[in-house]
Amino acid sequence: MSAFFKQNVGPFLCSFIPLDIWHRLEKIELIVPHWHLASDQDLPHVTGLYRYRRCREFAEDVDYFLRHYKSVSMGDVIGYLNGVGEFPKRCVLFTFDDGFREIHDIVAPILYTKGVTATFFLITSVIDNRELCYPQKKSILINALASLEGSYTEREVARCLTEAGIEGPDIAAKIRNIYYRKRYLLDKLGSIIGCDYENYVNSVQPYLTTEQIKELLKKGFFIGAHSLDHPKYSELSLEEQIYQTIESTRFISTQFNHDCKTFAFPYTDRGISPDFYHKMFSENILKASFGIGGIARGRFLRHLPRFSMERTNLPAGKILARQFGRALIRRPLGVRTGSVV
Repeated sequence: MSAFFKQNVGPFLCSFIPLDIWHRLEKIELIVPHWHLASDQDLPHVTGLYRYRRCREFAEDVDYFLRHYKSVSMGDVIGYLNGVGEFPKRCVLFTFDDGFREIHDIVAPILYTKGVTATFFLITSVIDNRELCYPQKKSILINALASLEGSYTEREVARCLTEAGIEGPDIAAKIRNIYYRKRYLLDKLGSIIGCDYENYVNSVQPYLTTEQIKELLKKGFFIGAHSLDHPKYSELSLEEQIYQTIESTRFISTQFNHDCKTFAFPYTDRGISPDFYHKMFSENILKASFGIGGIARGRFLRHLPRFSMERTNLPAGKILARQFGRALIRRPLGVRTGSVV
């Protein structure tokens, strides 16, 4: 009942409250939705992790936001944060994570025809399809196991997960719970199942190439960093967090002659210490950082929350209404952030 209320009843009830009232209640003008990609194809490297928007759904998302908000660029947002002007009344910044090929093939053309820009946060190690990032290995494994239910191979995978101390209600959930420190397990499981990750990344080419990124930049899109190889930052030491952030932004700045001083946390910004933000902003390593968890104000002026447009087939208006409702409920409790793939 609780899940049904959250997914259906809550958004339905919240959608009756006009946006003007929500914005006055929350005292915030900028909203930052995020996606990973849009596609009408079933992508084995993603479908095991979350539901993404189909092309029509994504175009409808964009149309909804453009009807109710003014689109702003990352350059605009940084300018506002630096005190150059003020945020327009009710504005939206479109953002995307990971750097999948569909950004170039599908997302950017839809946005370009509508006259709006976006920021694409890239995992730098996968540019040019040099390797398959470990979240995509998770998805491929989950999809491969779907046809092996009850088999000896499935039992071997279950045994390996149990011995490694990976918890979850079922095998798919356990695989999703393999994070950065134990990502080596994904190669071990791949060997058991017979998943050839190298062949997959070479044949499917799931990520953006250098030339595609340069083309996006020429068309006015903005590129930010999303770490070197997508760790869950709460698993890392402060020194590792700083290294991942500095090196990924430096790579993009150097490789593309692009002043990359924006960063989006992989998975979640929960548990990040004030020391991280202090170093990033006081030393001008970053001009803005982005988390996940809704639309409520963050503790740090230059750290901005975002909300996911994926994992659901709800239309954009109901997703946004749900986020406003959550923000209203959480605000007295001091709840700030959440998590996402």
